[in-house]
Amino acid sequence: MKIKAVGFDIDGTLYPNYEMFLMSSPSFLSHPRLVLHFGKIRKEIRKTEFSGDFRETQSRLLAYSMKISKEKAADLIERHLYQKWVYSFKGVRPFKTVRPALLSLQRDGIRLGALSDFPVEKKLDFLGLSDLMEIAFSSEETGYLKPHKAPFINLISRFGLNPDEILYVGNSYKYDILGAKKVGLRTAHLIKKPDPDSQADFSFYSFLELRDWIKSINN
Repeated sequence: MKIKAVGFDIDGTLYPNYEMFLMSSPSFLSHPRLVLHFGKIRKEIRKTEFSGDFRETQSRLLAYSMKISKEKAADLIERHLYQKWVYSFKGVRPFKTVRPALLSLQRDGIRLGALSDFPVEKKLDFLGLSDLMEIAFSSEETGYLKPHKAPFINLISRFGLNPDEILYVGNSYKYDILGAKKVGLRTAHLIKKPDPDSQADFSFYSFLELRDWIKSINN
């Protein structure tokens, strides 16, 4: 079966992890308590199936964790973790081989998209990749975070293809690879040293390697 579409995680996948840490360090240094509590409640959201509005649930959990009002929690998340964090992407650059590889795939008629656990908004613009993505959305829009099935099912629906016609690419084995596998997507794991027991269909570190592998599958 040919690969007709490729969905990409963004953070730590389209650009190096170290840039993500450098980018987020000002937020951590300015609001360490907020960042620590936010990380804690995001882990809780991943392992528990909450019903209702995602943002409301997230604000409620952060409020409880930090012992502040839900309104205050929502404001802190929006201003310090979403807005400021997104605009810090202005200085971030993707892996050098990302755009050439994606352009090559697009020329071959392969559709491209992005699925991130955080709001996408201007990220792809700042990375210089928005013109290549047919679809782009956050898992938050589905009410769940990866590795829950819902974000990946939504990706399948947006592409309008069979699961085995779509490849999902990510750097997190637990969230990206195993999550995508749950719904029958093919997977490619961005990692320097591949695990021989990995369930990923392909492991790589250069996006040109990924491009060549996809071409070999489709030819």
